[in-house]
Amino acid sequence: MNEIFQIRANGFNEIKKQMIIKSIPTLLISMGFGVGIVFFNAEDKESLISILPFMIPLLILCLGFGLYTGLKRQKMLFQSYRLILSENNIVREQANTPTVNIPLTDIQSIIKDKKGGYAIKGKTAVETILVPAQIENHEKLELLLDHIKPVEELTQPSFDEKYRFPILLLMLICMATVYISFNKILVGVCCLIVSSLLIRSSIQILKNKNIDHKTKRVGYYSLVVLASVVAVTIMKFNL
Repeated sequence: MNEIFQIRANGFNEIKKQMIIKSIPTLLISMGFGVGIVFFNAEDKESLISILPFMIPLLILCLGFGLYTGLKRQKMLFQSYRLILSENNIVREQANTPTVNIPLTDIQSIIKDKKGGYAIKGKTAVETILVPAQIENHEKLELLLDHIKPVEELTQPSFDEKYRFPILLLMLICMATVYISFNKILVGVCCLIVSSLLIRSSIQILKNKNIDHKTKRVGYYSLVVLASVVAVTIMKFNL
């Protein structure tokens, strides 16, 4: 007999504030670097300065609208989450997201993080089910999971979680250097760093089955940004 677990009522409200706190600094930093690149590359800086009082509020308004629509979509995805435990496998279903089906015999580990969420890992990194801490009947679920495989406590955050903002800042600084600097060595080194980070990020996003289809498009957009960075680098090497 299948055991079905869903997100408890108002579960999204518990993570909404945290999502906003994480998103706003990232959006503002990205906007700041974008405006900075445009400013340093502009030939008529005085004209650009004169329109900044109108451009910046418009950009902030666009970011706010993007954040609002993003939260609305995440709420829909979060509320559609279903975890199904049967005698033979564990299945995670979610709207607009690839279904993950892991046979019980393939489960390598079940890790519980500090917030109460779980990561159920199959034979490969791709076959991983992430279970939010806001899942209903949390204690019952943990008992069932512990019966399948002893639940381990997460002691250290992953590399990407621990260094998320430093990596973002490094990529933005290197990207700005590519567009602004004319030092070929510096531009070349920064291009390699940006290319490595963008390719790595795109692969992670496209292979991750816990990310919805619309978000996966970011992986393809990253390749467009990569092409732009490489093209600018080649152009500056030919100057």
